[in-house]
Amino acid sequence: MDPKEQLNKKKDNILNQIAEFAKRGESQKVLAAGEKLNQVEKLIERYEKLVQDISNFDKEPPQKTEAIINNWGASAPIKTNIVTVGRGIGKTARMAFLEKAYENGIHLQNIRGSIYQAESGRRVGIAVATERKANRWFLGLPQDRFEDVVLLCKPDSGETIEIILPQFFFSEHGDRMSKSSGQVKFNVARRGNVYVLLVPETDGISLSEYIGNFSLLK
Repeated sequence: MDPKEQLNKKKDNILNQIAEFAKRGESQKVLAAGEKLNQVEKLIERYEKLVQDISNFDKEPPQKTEAIINNWGASAPIKTNIVTVGRGIGKTARMAFLEKAYENGIHLQNIRGSIYQAESGRRVGIAVATERKANRWFLGLPQDRFEDVVLLCKPDSGETIEIILPQFFFSEHGDRMSKSSGQVKFNVARRGNVYVLLVPETDGISLSEYIGNFSLLK
């Protein structure tokens, strides 16, 4: 068994433990296991980067630009360093939100990628998007991986809009939401001073009651 297989096996074991602890309401054990999961995921990232670096060692230097195809099917040439900055923006936005949630008495533990777990055991998907089109944000999260959702929409100027969609929101609107390639799609638009979620068969669902409402995660 190679190192990556060993790490993935450890990761699966920890995820199973987290699920069991969450089912029994043992929040402290969930948090402790979550810390171990973070360490394993970092080791996997380091291993994958090392393998990639070895693979690229004898290759030609990368071009200054590359075609990036996003989840929405659009393709555009973007400089490599801009892609790195974009990832940094997403990580920074999530960390800022997690700190704010903590200040509001909400503890979210990362369990995989963009999916976190609240002390209640509910899974929270956190997606981040910048304003690529004026007054529009396009976000996506893995389907069937979350109960609650946080959409962090970063405008070209000003503070990040924090939209918190609780489980009951999806009970009412989930069936109509766009899904593609295993992801649920979120299309947020600003109309004047009002933010709406564009959902098929609706005129747009107002998000006013969900912006900055941390109580929805309790």
